[in-house]
Amino acid sequence: MAKRAAAASKAGDRTTAADDIRQDGWRGALREQALALWREAAGGSAAGMPDRRSLAPLGSIADEALELVETFTLGALAQARRNGALPAEAPDDFVARLGLILKGLQPPRAGGDDSGKQTAPIIFQSELWQFLHKTRESAELSYARELDLVELDRRILFLLRTKRALVPAELSSSVGVDKAQVSRSVKRLLELRMVEREQIRSPVTLTRKGESQADRLLRLADLRNRELTFDIDDEELADFFAAIELLLDRSVALYEQERARTATFDRGDAEVEDIVRAERRSNEPVLIDRARIVSPLLTLSAYFGRSGALMFKRRTGLSQFEAWVLNEIGMRAPIDWPTLTAQLQRDHSQAGRTVGALIDRGLVAREGRPGRRHGRFSPTTEGWRLYDIIQETSVERSSFLMAPLGEEERKRFLGTFDKLRRNAVAQLERERAFEELDRAG
Repeated sequence: MAKRAAAASKAGDRTTAADDIRQDGWRGALREQALALWREAAGGSAAGMPDRRSLAPLGSIADEALELVETFTLGALAQARRNGALPAEAPDDFVARLGLILKGLQPPRAGGDDSGKQTAPIIFQSELWQFLHKTRESAELSYARELDLVELDRRILFLLRTKRALVPAELSSSVGVDKAQVSRSVKRLLELRMVEREQIRSPVTLTRKGESQADRLLRLADLRNRELTFDIDDEELADFFAAIELLLDRSVALYEQERARTATFDRGDAEVEDIVRAERRSNEPVLIDRARIVSPLLTLSAYFGRSGALMFKRRTGLSQFEAWVLNEIGMRAPIDWPTLTAQLQRDHSQAGRTVGALIDRGLVAREGRPGRRHGRFSPTTEGWRLYDIIQETSVERSSFLMAPLGEEERKRFLGTFDKLRRNAVAQLERERAFEELDRAG
């Protein structure tokens, strides 16, 4: 905590008001409001009210936060007057102490617990990724004993078996990956003679061999689905699918909106930071497979992840994985290497390259004995600044995603998701045990 406070006290470098607000979100808006009040008291132009949209992530505490900042500023002004002449610009010690106050503010979680105490916000993308990581690992172990296909090839087989002929654009939209990946998958399936088509943009259909192999895999998929949905009745499952459809429509709209923003940003045009309710512009349908629970969650994660990658890159200059690594380091700083790699659930080489890149860019500092695996990692001053942006962006995105669900709907959805997560852990442990038995045999 002392290190974090020291880092914050050094973050008083002056930038323009527009840069502050664009880079630091609501903290930048509150900081600029305090500086504007100081300039007004020193004889400058009158300070207006901050744009309320910039304080939206603070939710119900926006007015309290604004009042806190203004009260602190007025108190500092009164003390400065007692000490003599009032400087035209706020002094560095005022900016540093203001920074500490702003660091201590956190947006509330929508809802809160039964006691009324605000708790840490749910970042649903991270929760969903952890669940899908477990289901993917267990699926690779399970399906490999039947037929060794990559995940995307299996998903396309399942779609074609349940929805019949589909053109590549429909396949791409429904699995949530770009058309180039779908084209490579279709090419692999063509080489295996599991699918066929007349021309490159013609509908893709299963061959007899493809139907036979798909049926084999679907029997296993149905078994895995029953295991994942254990202790979830039909009514609860129907409600869960209905919620997924709402969230999926929201995530597709967010992706399309972010693509447009990225294009605007790349052209150097003025950008609008608010996440607004965007209607989908694409005419390509997203087909929901209600027979199995994992497929729509994979599609939801794909669209939400793609918009996140664009947004994190635009706001921080980091890739999605770099942003995730910096976020994990910031949440548990100082964090040791075994804990970090366990949280990331990636191999040491990929994690090592990313941490090394963050150190080279001056965003992460390492302390401890020589050797990466003996060190402990923390964000630098600039790393903490980007960490705050990542946290605010993640909360903002999750809040946007969950907005169509009422409070009770959200509780039921997250309750069902917790059951799925519990069942996914049990399923993975069983598949790992089978794998060990196969090796021992």
